[in-house]
Amino acid sequence: MKAEDEKFWQWISAKDETYSSFHDSEYDFFYEPLNRPNYRPYEDYRLCFCVNREHFVASEPSGPFTRSLLYIPITDTYPRCPYDISFIPDKFKLLRVLDLETINMGISFASGIDLLLNLKYLAVGGDIESIPPSLSKLQNLETLVVKGLKKKVVLPDTIWRMKNLKHVHVTNRAIFTLHFAEDASISRLDNLVSLSLPCFKCQKPTNDMIMRFPNLRYLSCVALGPSDDFVDFCEFLALESLSKLEELKIMYHGKVLNAGQLNFPPSLRKLTLSNFRLPWSYISVIRGLQNLEVLKLISQAFEGSSWDMEDLEFGKLKYLKLDTLDIAHWVASCDNLPELQQLVVKNCKQLEEISVEDFPTLQKIEVQGCGKLPEELIQTIKEVEGLEVVINN
Repeated sequence: MKAEDEKFWQWISAKDETYSSFHDSEYDFFYEPLNRPNYRPYEDYRLCFCVNREHFVASEPSGPFTRSLLYIPITDTYPRCPYDISFIPDKFKLLRVLDLETINMGISFASGIDLLLNLKYLAVGGDIESIPPSLSKLQNLETLVVKGLKKKVVLPDTIWRMKNLKHVHVTNRAIFTLHFAEDASISRLDNLVSLSLPCFKCQKPTNDMIMRFPNLRYLSCVALGPSDDFVDFCEFLALESLSKLEELKIMYHGKVLNAGQLNFPPSLRKLTLSNFRLPWSYISVIRGLQNLEVLKLISQAFEGSSWDMEDLEFGKLKYLKLDTLDIAHWVASCDNLPELQQLVVKNCKQLEEISVEDFPTLQKIEVQGCGKLPEELIQTIKEVEGLEVVINN
């Protein structure tokens, strides 16, 4: 019976007796919930609260047996107002899953969370600017999600001690510090498989750090290149060292790089490039990615009015997206993309020509926000037999 109870979430809404007497209007925040006659601790293993943020915090619910606590907000007056959630560790001591991502805990990490030693999943949010070193006490933690409302969130040096971490996802940008133990085997996250959204400077210390994620399979990051004339001496991110990486999303800021500086692991199946501003002649840097199935080139990833794929071939590519590029002509055939199934072209205002007739495997084409396409091109697309066409300009 106990195992059966653990499978289901207990949904707590405004109709619950603890919250039904709260008024929608403003109320006294200094109200002591324990004095209310209908206050009670919850005995459920999994609790999901869907009430006002103010009501949730003011009621200070407790669950001495609760293993999973999830908060889903409903509309309230001040969704970004910071709240004190320091009652959580004392009221829910046995938590393994804690998801408070939609509550702003303010600029400081809520005190006491590092005492929840059973935590495997932690999601928090707020005006947080840094994660305290004490987080490394959570040696069972596997997933860390931080929704930062400021420009960046600095991760502590002690994160390298959290050997069970599998997933780290931080918005807007995560900043790793570059202070390692002398023994590289200590400063490694061997179990980490997904990471977003770190901000990496293109320099040797960063590359030393990247090699400490040897089993990474998913990476979404920002790469900061040189902003001066020293681009020829710039070391791009050592991505080729991530031999198990399957999906990469990367936005670049800095001077335009040389083709020889770029590198990508051949294990990639999905690749998204943004803001590199490379000439189309540099597209050859990804020709060695023979396992690539999804390619998205967005926000000036490449520049130039014409992309002729010529002898370039992606034998397994099924999905191609061109978004916010200055391209006018795209010339390709089934020899270049023998497995292409879906083509998406968005916000390419100068588009005049795309090849669609020579792709027997193509199932869908989507063209949106590309200005006034030539009528002849639209008609050519619509006449392709068996092709699902979505055109919205």
